[in-house]
Amino acid sequence: MKFRFPAFLMLFSVAITNGCNTDTETADVNAASDPTVLLESAPETALSLTEVKELYDAEESTPPEELTLVGKVDAGEFEAFEPGSATFMLSELPDEAHTGGDPEHADNCPFCKRRAANAPKAVVQIIDNAGSVRETRADQLAGLAKGDVVTVSGKATYDADVNTITIQSQKIHVR
Repeated sequence: MKFRFPAFLMLFSVAITNGCNTDTETADVNAASDPTVLLESAPETALSLTEVKELYDAEESTPPEELTLVGKVDAGEFEAFEPGSATFMLSELPDEAHTGGDPEHADNCPFCKRRAANAPKAVVQIIDNAGSVRETRADQLAGLAKGDVVTVSGKATYDADVNTITIQSQKIHVR
């Protein structure tokens, strides 16, 4: 009689051997971050992603090339960090005046859910002095993690067809 090793046991042993926990990866990433891309304090006049979209949608005004925005590192069900590039995604923050500081409010409020669903995403590219996107992943370069609140200033564009802001910056601030 031949002994057959069940497939689920083999998969379980592979998962245990390789590890499924990303906490150690996050700790290593934060230890390797480059402080030259981080701002000590946040710029004062940061706009929400929705406010940036409204600037571009307004027909009577020309949006500024340079602007400051704030958002949460998050790409929904997708990976927020692009491999091999200092590029990452931001999502809309809940309106702090509306939530009253309650971190769980947005999960239960129809207004907040609708606002988040209609808000654009932002693609942030951390660039070098020559204007090229850095090749080190943003989470490694700046010690970022999903859920971090980031303020970024730089040259921005908005693509209404995909409801996405793209902003290039040399430095970012992490709350």
